[in-house]
Amino acid sequence: MQNNVQLPETYQKNIRRAAEILKGAGCTDVFLFGSLAAGNIRGESDIDLAIRGCPKGKFFHLLGRLLLDLDYPVDLVNLDSQDVFAHYLEKEGGLLQIG
Repeated sequence: MQNNVQLPETYQKNIRRAAEILKGAGCTDVFLFGSLAAGNIRGESDIDLAIRGCPKGKFFHLLGRLLLDLDYPVDLVNLDSQDVFAHYLEKEGGLLQIG
């Protein structure tokens, strides 16, 4: 991780694994956002990830793989999409690059 946020080892391990999966599949950039990126971890915290450069047709396959491989629920956002939430994350979402 590239900032001073201290997360429990189980979250760190899962975030590293997620970055490996996403980068290994060809995603060019992987970001953490939300409560974990802000250091506001709670018992029910999920892992919020955003990606850029996801190979065409792989987004839902990768989301499924993350949901199966990780120990925590995952939200995955494609920053290359033109939706309002992706635009918001790019501008104000506190993205923390992890891969």
